[in-house]
Amino acid sequence: MTIDTDGFELLTVFVCVADVRGFTAAAVMMGVSKSAISHAIRQLEKRAGVRLFNRTTRSVSLTEAGEVFYRKVAPLVLELKGAFADLAEVAAKPSGTLRLTLSRSAYVMFLEPLLTRFLAAYPEINLDIAIESRVVDIVNDGYDAGIRVNSILEQDMVAVPLGSGIRMAVVASPEYIKRHGVPKVPADLMHHDCIRYKSAVTGGHERWTFTVEGQDVEIETRGRISSNDGMTLLDAALNGGGYAYFYDRYVQDYLTDGRLIRVLEDWSPQRSLSLYYFSRSAMPQKLRVFIDFLKQHEN
Repeated sequence: MTIDTDGFELLTVFVCVADVRGFTAAAVMMGVSKSAISHAIRQLEKRAGVRLFNRTTRSVSLTEAGEVFYRKVAPLVLELKGAFADLAEVAAKPSGTLRLTLSRSAYVMFLEPLLTRFLAAYPEINLDIAIESRVVDIVNDGYDAGIRVNSILEQDMVAVPLGSGIRMAVVASPEYIKRHGVPKVPADLMHHDCIRYKSAVTGGHERWTFTVEGQDVEIETRGRISSNDGMTLLDAALNGGGYAYFYDRYVQDYLTDGRLIRVLEDWSPQRSLSLYYFSRSAMPQKLRVFIDFLKQHEN
């Protein structure tokens, strides 16, 4: 006898009838009609090619073949029921490892301040965080979700807006500004050392975007320092290497304590932060509670 998608239900009916020694009692226990129980047993006996129950008007008992079958099947049915119950509990309970990919700036601006609070709120969820500058194919690379700023996503991805009011900031150390002065308009940056982000994927330098009369305008910059790592760029700016281009929240602490000075603020464009995940009907609970937690604490 082969077990198909209906097989487990038939075996469940068989074990129930054997346990209670009756079709009517089994129907009551399973919440179905007596005729449905009888039909299931006939189907199982047809598949098995042997009678499993002796039936009289007053009693139902296992045949010799039914007894042998019951001793083998009953423990398996019980174990499978337990496995399904455990699976349902896992599906309903936020637990397991949540794999995330995000840029360093997204981590610093949004996730890092909330990390310990989330872990405290959900002690059975583990976080596996990959910091990468490139936009990752979360399906092929095995991630549950990604967080990026202003990313262009594939059509089968769902984006959840998170941060608001994020703006770009051109910054430099007081020492650099003292030596080289302050640009009055974005074009003046061509006369300054600019610390530039260089893509590890394309090898090109990121253009700096400014808002001019309501429109975003990109400009080329020049400089002697470039890197694909945000911390390297930040260290270079703090050490007087030139002007750098960051999300304002990423450098907020340094602006507050005066280690960096912001310029060209009137031209700063606004950016958006989003969490994205693969579109599917059944979202894991660990991801659902993570999204709800981030949205609850966004500012």
